[in-house]
Amino acid sequence: MTQNFPLLTAVWVHNRARIVVIIILLLCVLGAYAAQRWVAEPHLLALRTEQSRLQQHVRQRQMEFANSGVPVSTAEQIEKNLQQFDHLIPEQTDLSAFLGELFDWSQQAGLDIRQINFQPEIEKESGLLRYGLSFSVNGSYAQVKQFIHLLENARRILLVEKIALSGSSTTNKGRDNVALRIELATYFQEGSS
Repeated sequence: MTQNFPLLTAVWVHNRARIVVIIILLLCVLGAYAAQRWVAEPHLLALRTEQSRLQQHVRQRQMEFANSGVPVSTAEQIEKNLQQFDHLIPEQTDLSAFLGELFDWSQQAGLDIRQINFQPEIEKESGLLRYGLSFSVNGSYAQVKQFIHLLENARRILLVEKIALSGSSTTNKGRDNVALRIELATYFQEGSS
């Protein structure tokens, strides 16, 4: 063969490393083209199809919404309110912070919470973790009233479900003491704890 193609033989002998590098680069280019052609393009096509389907779904929802009679600004306000509501419900890990607030409020009112009973349960409809709490405090009517006021002005969702107020003995300072039995509930987003 060296006699039939002396020029090719000379080029091969003097540039063997360069020719091997060029062949390897050509194989890499062909491999990249094949990968693009048979792997990337079908994936890209699937993504474009999914994007088109989602855009069509969004357009369909917008049409349904437009035909519902609810003004767009009202719907935007509803969505904004739902987002704000979602921010009012902390993670389950925030339970200890809530208990700290509860004890702070009782101290601000001059009351002591001795024992709190918990009843956690998951609400099926919302998927939220509901904590039912019940406890008792004793103090003057003004102290109890201040404590309830602090509960009502909490910056979290807090439902006062049941209040039982009863009179008790007169203190040595001449004031009537009252006993407050309260049941309330608060909500948490179920998280990993």
